[in-house]
Amino acid sequence: MGRMFLIDLLGYQYVVPTRQKNEHSPRLNSYGIFRDSRSNILLFDEGIPMRRVIIFDTTLRDGDQAAGFAFDRKTKPVLAVALAKAGVDIIEAGFPLSSQADFKACCDIVSVLKDFPVQAAVICRGKINDIRKTAAVLDETGILHVTLPVSDAHLAAFLNISRTQLIERAVKMVSFASGLVSSVEIGAEDATRSDPDFLCEYCHAVIDAGASVVNIADTTGLFTPPQIISLVTLLRRQVSGFSSGQARLSIHCHNDAGLAVANTLAAIEAGCDQIEATVGGLGERSGNAALEEVAANLFVHPEIYNVSTGLHAEYLGGLADYFYCVTGISPGPMKPLTGWNVCAHASGLHQKGLVHSANNYLPETARICNAVPERIVLSRHSGKAGVHLIAEQLGLTQPDNTVTEQLLNHIKESGLRTFGVTEFLKLAFEYDLLPVDFPQPISCNRFSEYRTDEHCRVTGIVSTAVDKEQTITGEGLTVESAVLDAVKNMSGLSIQLTKTELIGKEGQFHLYAEMLVDNRTVITAVRFGFHPSRLLFECCLDAVNQVQRKSK
Repeated sequence: MGRMFLIDLLGYQYVVPTRQKNEHSPRLNSYGIFRDSRSNILLFDEGIPMRRVIIFDTTLRDGDQAAGFAFDRKTKPVLAVALAKAGVDIIEAGFPLSSQADFKACCDIVSVLKDFPVQAAVICRGKINDIRKTAAVLDETGILHVTLPVSDAHLAAFLNISRTQLIERAVKMVSFASGLVSSVEIGAEDATRSDPDFLCEYCHAVIDAGASVVNIADTTGLFTPPQIISLVTLLRRQVSGFSSGQARLSIHCHNDAGLAVANTLAAIEAGCDQIEATVGGLGERSGNAALEEVAANLFVHPEIYNVSTGLHAEYLGGLADYFYCVTGISPGPMKPLTGWNVCAHASGLHQKGLVHSANNYLPETARICNAVPERIVLSRHSGKAGVHLIAEQLGLTQPDNTVTEQLLNHIKESGLRTFGVTEFLKLAFEYDLLPVDFPQPISCNRFSEYRTDEHCRVTGIVSTAVDKEQTITGEGLTVESAVLDAVKNMSGLSIQLTKTELIGKEGQFHLYAEMLVDNRTVITAVRFGFHPSRLLFECCLDAVNQVQRKSK
């Protein structure tokens, strides 16, 4: 689990997590990449220079626009700092003229980013008055992002102008904006539904007018990777401003068909200069390309993309943690890189493979972000290797083949979706696998809670294999604090919930918890059942039982 660092911004204090580097964190040389000490240019393989791709993060703008996800003013500067520490090149602060609150938040972000080697960007409509007001937010290094639609459908139904009139307007807007700010990015909204020849004409015109970046948007997530490659190739071939380096070709992909990351990577492979992404893929409708997923693929496959970025892999996991914390959403168990199952192994075949080498079934992309701890899960799909791995993790003597078979039969016939640490230790006790000086595992027999608007009290009836039942209670302002108080009263251990994710409905819940016990040991647990409060209590008992075992 990563350390926590404190940020003090605008009179508020925030704790933002980062992930520590581990033995699997990416190192340049481990991917065949090295830095030429004379030229300071990144090289790959046999001295081939790596092309630099600019990372433009729009979490605070496109992500902020997602229905139900508008960030508050306190959160946006902190998230901006976390993005800057992760190494993105440009942070789009928002849409200043959408509200007075957004205007103030954008000013806050531009101010706080002055201490980091990152550019701030803000977006506005293609109108002279909007450009003038929005430009006032930026400092001398800022980027003004002017957006205009380019498809015939939008021109007819949205702007009610012709193609010629659009180009005239775009040239006028870029020329005016160039006199106010140092860099102008002009958007080509709905570009993937526009006529390719007209799109080339549009790009020529706005670059000649002074645009530093032209952003090609797959606004409705319509394209596939081959189509993106074809479009980027066409634009680089037909628009001299892109091929000469006069302006950057940027790609902004939406995820309506689940292809935003794939399309973004395809655009990089085809030679685009800049990509736009958001943390977790947050954005309009189904979202955008997920920053951490794009980054992980670039780190893992330099032989395909041959590009460098300013991203720091060791910060991506902590960035994702903080993002999900402030948004209040869960990535879900299967979300690439950040879902709680990405490093979980329940299959006997996979568990056996891990005994021989972690490389067999631990994805390299998961190691890049280091966002989720690895878990061995016992279920009816597990085999002998899973039993041996769990016993090793708990510091138990390895059972012989006969006992292992008996344990497996019990696990498979239990009917449980997964066999938790507490259940395994109870079973190990029955088979005399626990040393006599090891504490017996504590399990929950019954659980209840009483809540008011300002107080919560929980009661757990627990027992060990041979002791009578014991009643423990805890109190707090929330169910979580009351559960942790009860566990501390029982065990003397202090447990901090560093991450919890609850999914489910109508009495069928999955709870994932990461817990820091006595500020030294990280334990993960997953529980399934009908009552979230009891599931949390059982996760804490898993942590207590596991830590007591490890401490012996």
